[in-house]
Amino acid sequence: MRGMADIFFSYKREDRGRVEPIVRLLEREGLKVWWDPDLAAGERFDEVIAEEIDAALCVMVAWSVHSVRAPWVRDEASRGMRRGVLVPLSLDGTEPPLGFGVIHTPDLQGWQGDEADPRIRHLVTDVVGRVTGTVPEPGPDLVPEPPRVSRRTLLQVGVGTGALLFAGAGGWALDSFIGRRLPSTRIETFSIASVDSTGARLPDQGATADVFDLPVGNTTMQFAIVHGGSFLIGSPDNEPGRRPIEGPQQQMTVASFAIGRTAVTQAQWAALVGAAREAIEVPLDPAPSSFSGAGLPVETISWKQATEFCARLSALTGLVLRLPKEVEWEYACRAHTTTPFHVGPTITADLANYCGTGGAVAGRSGEVDVSSIEYGGVVYESGAYDQGPLGIFRGTTVPVGTFPPNRFGLYEMHGNVWEHCADAGPVEYRKTGADGQVSGDGSGSRVLRGGCWSHNPAICRSAYRDGMDADFSGWQGRVGMRVVCEI
Repeated sequence: MRGMADIFFSYKREDRGRVEPIVRLLEREGLKVWWDPDLAAGERFDEVIAEEIDAALCVMVAWSVHSVRAPWVRDEASRGMRRGVLVPLSLDGTEPPLGFGVIHTPDLQGWQGDEADPRIRHLVTDVVGRVTGTVPEPGPDLVPEPPRVSRRTLLQVGVGTGALLFAGAGGWALDSFIGRRLPSTRIETFSIASVDSTGARLPDQGATADVFDLPVGNTTMQFAIVHGGSFLIGSPDNEPGRRPIEGPQQQMTVASFAIGRTAVTQAQWAALVGAAREAIEVPLDPAPSSFSGAGLPVETISWKQATEFCARLSALTGLVLRLPKEVEWEYACRAHTTTPFHVGPTITADLANYCGTGGAVAGRSGEVDVSSIEYGGVVYESGAYDQGPLGIFRGTTVPVGTFPPNRFGLYEMHGNVWEHCADAGPVEYRKTGADGQVSGDGSGSRVLRGGCWSHNPAICRSAYRDGMDADFSGWQGRVGMRVVCEI
């Protein structure tokens, strides 16, 4: 039988070069570290992992921009945390994923292997003490650092109405904050779909997301945590169907946030309006939609009505809920992809609800036929996108969650209903900041994203942008919403 290690070290393969010096320091202290397994033939990897974690006296996890998105690293860290033996560290300043922020996480950003660095000396001393059961007297350079408390951490551990501490340039200060604890998160596993350039289905892949449920009246809204990062917003010059407003591409940085896994349903809309009847700015019809169904997305709503929904939801729950910024919406839609759709270079009718039979727009709005081969000054003749296949025209919305989610666990980011964004515009990306915050009031309209059931697939791409007056509810049955929860 294999001799079990003292320490199980979880990390992402891309970080091996930064993890190895830490492992060598621990080994010099006489500790056995399981970090680069050499499994014997016939051994099952997952069973060996579980055995090693459960036997280890200490489970270390190296958080980084790579590892926070790795489901197996989060799973290994969760197992260590449940046992009470988790020792986290941050290799590059990356914050731990939601749920792990309550444990002090030393920041080794910029560490180049200097053994005299107080941060690494304190970390090694702490681990040795945990494994051996001894607590050595700290020297002058080994005084533990005070934990860095963030607003996110305070929310996680349940700071409610009252005074909230925050760190500023002059030390700790008080900030008034009205809120309540975020609901408990869980890790959910699901399959994501992808296609090649002809629309042929590729093997499904597994993915995970940190999710939580938010009770609203007699129903719930499900949110997924989207970990922040940088990405290129917009489309490249050679993307089929591209319009000038989609560029030039800009590097954007997005902070972590939670977003509804689906568009708001008619049941959720009605539950909120029933539970929070008093208008904050504008009245809300409990049943505004043109198509009727509890699981269908709410639609035929204006930007002002969508923001009213968010305001009432915030007042009801004590959390900060709002429409997504445009940069957040595209980051969430792409889910680390760079292709026109999160499923790949084209899209098919079994992966999204759009008009795949030809033309730019199809269907009616009330008694008016709005079918057209042209939309936004562009002519769309084919119902196929690029080299993909022709599709179908359903002529209606479909229940949320009908099609496979993207890698963030979000459903129907392409088609079904347009989704309101917080931003004025659309405006040129060079007029926005690096975080996508729009400068000025834009054109007076508000951004729409995602396309819908009646539009050509090219209009449903990740980068496609549209806009609509804040008071207008759009053609009937076509414009809905998705909610962001600040974390």
